[in-house]
Amino acid sequence: MAKKRGDFRDSVPVWFVLCAAFFLCAACGGDSGASSDPEEDEEISSAVDESHRFSGRSSSSRGFFYSSRHHSSSSRGSGRDTIADTILNVKSSSYKVSRVFLGDYIAPLFDSRNATTTAQVFDKNATSCKFALASDKGCTFSESGIEVSFDNFAFLDPSATGKISLSAIKQVSNEDSVGVDFFTHLQAVRASIHMERSTYASSSDPLKASLDAGASDIWKSFDMDAPVGSKDSAGAMLALHMMIYEALLDKGATFLDSIANNIGTSGRWKSSSVPASIADLMILADAVDGYAGLRSKFAATSGANSGFEKHLQTFYQQELGVEACKASNANKILKVTNTHSRYAVTDISDYSKVKERFACNSAGKIFLVPDSLKDLYGLGTGKEGDVRVGGFTGNHYYTYEKGSWRTATALEKDSYFVLTSATSVFTDIKDVYEGIKPNERVIFVLRHAERGDDTSKGGTLTSNGKTQSSDVGKRLTKFSEDFVLGASEFLRAHQTVENIAIGRGQQSSIRDTFPELNDDWYIKDMDASEKAKSECGGGWELTSKYAYTGAYTTGPNAAFYKLNERSVELIEDVLLAKYNDPSQRFIILSSHDKVMVPLVVYCTNFKVNLKKHDGGKWLNYLAGIAIIIDELGNRRYVPIKGLSSAYM
Repeated sequence: MAKKRGDFRDSVPVWFVLCAAFFLCAACGGDSGASSDPEEDEEISSAVDESHRFSGRSSSSRGFFYSSRHHSSSSRGSGRDTIADTILNVKSSSYKVSRVFLGDYIAPLFDSRNATTTAQVFDKNATSCKFALASDKGCTFSESGIEVSFDNFAFLDPSATGKISLSAIKQVSNEDSVGVDFFTHLQAVRASIHMERSTYASSSDPLKASLDAGASDIWKSFDMDAPVGSKDSAGAMLALHMMIYEALLDKGATFLDSIANNIGTSGRWKSSSVPASIADLMILADAVDGYAGLRSKFAATSGANSGFEKHLQTFYQQELGVEACKASNANKILKVTNTHSRYAVTDISDYSKVKERFACNSAGKIFLVPDSLKDLYGLGTGKEGDVRVGGFTGNHYYTYEKGSWRTATALEKDSYFVLTSATSVFTDIKDVYEGIKPNERVIFVLRHAERGDDTSKGGTLTSNGKTQSSDVGKRLTKFSEDFVLGASEFLRAHQTVENIAIGRGQQSSIRDTFPELNDDWYIKDMDASEKAKSECGGGWELTSKYAYTGAYTTGPNAAFYKLNERSVELIEDVLLAKYNDPSQRFIILSSHDKVMVPLVVYCTNFKVNLKKHDGGKWLNYLAGIAIIIDELGNRRYVPIKGLSSAYM
């Protein structure tokens, strides 16, 4: 903590004032006073957008130094503001207190549109309105002094609240304005407290003593260890202004008095939550490079940023209990230990309450940790080839390879879904349908119902097949949403989903058509496939042997595509690419056994028994797979049956 300074005002050299003014004006867009053009005021008011809270505001936003010299314009309404409840109680008649409501040009910074400009000047010996501002609407005498007010613009909304005030204490003079900034306002509030104390009231110059004490309170509480007038003090003052500026943008101007009232004379805050809340804003703004504009100006002024950088970072590091950035902790997530901070967590990998994390890069700059790094933090180490879901996003997947985690490929990601949901049990389609959660949607992919002898594209269902389909539909009525229907290019597949829709009483039977659901999806070379079929003793035997053993997938004359790759392509690039609308909760598609057997085998991680080539069973009509997708895009696969058995 800094020691108490002697004379804060008189000890400041000219270069300090010029340097500070340069920085403050540069940060304010080069204009620290009021606009002289009402149209410009309105333009500025409409241009401020809360959605760009940190985007370049350090170099373009107005707000560090204000004056009460405001212009008068034609009023668009009327109204008078009373601020008697905010008047500072200064007993001595040798001081004036001026409390200024800022005009329309600055109001957007504080979410207060079209604020009325009001100044109050207090001098118990005053007999006239000699301190009145130009073009005032009038002045009145009150028990405590003279009140002067005029309107810049009337409120658009008469019921609007949240006006802004900044204060200054000065010796009585004929000035028609008083300059105020954030430091001066805090100093004035602190000085008014000291004036009530006998030590200061009995001094030879109570005003000077109280102002010095108020400045010292602030300087110490914000951990400013640069002596006033030193080379670092201009940057330190700017850092302090930035801290308060961030707080006001986030919390509103009333927070300014909270700061003043919580500053303690011993250099300790009365409430730890106040500095913690300021530090929270500072670390976030710094992490998203909210001061890029200022830093670019510093680059042209050798050494001028030393105090700013030092005090900006020192304050939030000390208040939040985070490590200072250095090469040794590059990319390490910083733990906030101050329990008053909104970023404080017991476990860094627990994102249930606080999602933001901070880290330092190799250049010593703090940054907001991206989702990918937050994901990796809780993964630890794994075995070669392990696939895990990120600890933060819940839907980004990573593969452990050669001692580190990398982003998983689509195939590796889907292997995670397969492994975590694989089962050998076929579940009734009705149970799966009725068990879909509000945050889930489902794509049912089924083998068509019982067909006739014609296996061409024009072949139809038997009458029993139509009844089978209709009966399935009658059991899928729990939810009011219509099913989206789709099928291969074969007529029997279209008849299957059409009769399911009829069975459930669905009015629409419009169907999507997928060539990818034809029975040759997994076949790479038809001639090679026909040759392999004769070797295996039939199409069912060939398909099951391919699905379970990977036979006929290698060499220049491979008959089939790789099972895993072709299955993921069908799921992701065809079905999920088509049905990516969360409002489409229920989708039912019909395909063929030579597609469904390999797909079901893949999605169950080979657990179901469809090994026709090895004495096993074959997939029944209206059996298949349910692809269930949650709101994050994660999937699980459930083998389903529409009839009493999934096997023929």
